[in-house]
Amino acid sequence: MDKLNDEICVRLKRHLKKAGISYKTLATEMALSEVSVKRLLNRQQPLSIGRIAEIAELVQTPLSSIIAEAEKAIAAPPLFTLEQDLAFCEWPELYTLLLTIIDDKADAKALMTKYDLNEPSMYLYLRELEKIGLIALLSGMQFKLTVPRHIAFSDAAKFSMHFKNQIIDNLQARIQTIVPSSKTAYFITSKLRLTEEEFRQYNLKLEEMMFEALKLSQTRDAATAHTNDYTIIDIGAQGSYQPEPKKPMNLTTER
Repeated sequence: MDKLNDEICVRLKRHLKKAGISYKTLATEMALSEVSVKRLLNRQQPLSIGRIAEIAELVQTPLSSIIAEAEKAIAAPPLFTLEQDLAFCEWPELYTLLLTIIDDKADAKALMTKYDLNEPSMYLYLRELEKIGLIALLSGMQFKLTVPRHIAFSDAAKFSMHFKNQIIDNLQARIQTIVPSSKTAYFITSKLRLTEEEFRQYNLKLEEMMFEALKLSQTRDAATAHTNDYTIIDIGAQGSYQPEPKKPMNLTTER
């Protein structure tokens, strides 16, 4: 609930800025001091639903919309920082280790076994992961993950761009041999005529499905019965990318 309240305050401040309403003006409208308004919006004192509704009315935005915005922001996957992204670019092995920690719930011993690492090297890797805020070292070689398991790269991340290209190349090679009866791979393509809003909504639905599947996946590991690894890419963009069909030519010179 605290996270939701924090995010509601963030949304309220953005709407106030967009509407050009200062804290001084807001304080006057709410019959409060400017200091009290700042304390409310900075979560230094409780902000009641009545006060939220009052501010929502002033910025001419439905209360339900502000709460929905806050809930959506909370549900959005956390993102790697710029520092973490650059560290992966410089030292890709760190991402390999993190991915194994997340996917396999691996501890230091499991990592050392899987990658044939000696103890000093393992400790140095763990120190680097700790430096960029991804794990916290405990006693000895024990550690805990300090980021959610569903953490993701931002659209502008440099490391993920290289990583995505490798995934696309590898998956492209796999789907070249799909047979109609296949239950382990699929390839769907279609050219659609949509409005920008329809395209956005289509994309949001795919994102929601992917996010829910990701959360489910991360409750499992390689030992979970009846499960397999699957790689899924959803790609779409404005424009027509189908190959140009071969243009028919005259088969005779006669008219």
